Amino acid sequence: MEACRRIFASDTRWTVVRGSDLQEGESKGLPVWSHHVGDAILKSNLTRRVDFALFMVDALEDDGLIQEAPAIVGCQSPSAIEARAEGAA
Repeated sequence: MEACRRIFASDTRWTVVRGSDLQEGESKGLPVWSHHVGDAILKSNLTRRVDFALFMVDALEDDGLIQEAPAIVGCQSPSAIEARAEGAA
């Protein structure tokens, strides 16, 4: 917690990625994210390790994530699929 407090207070360009439980396996694509840890899209709490790495690399080039603390979940996790279905309705 102290490390995050210091990062949030710094003047540098930062992104703190709040991960989910990691699982092995083939990539399922770039994870989805939310500003809020309690968001329903994150309920599944699973991300493939390789996809977590993809998100980290993508975050290096995404200026929209500067000074953000996104919470991520796999894009093919049940909660992400359900959230997309609800958004389309």
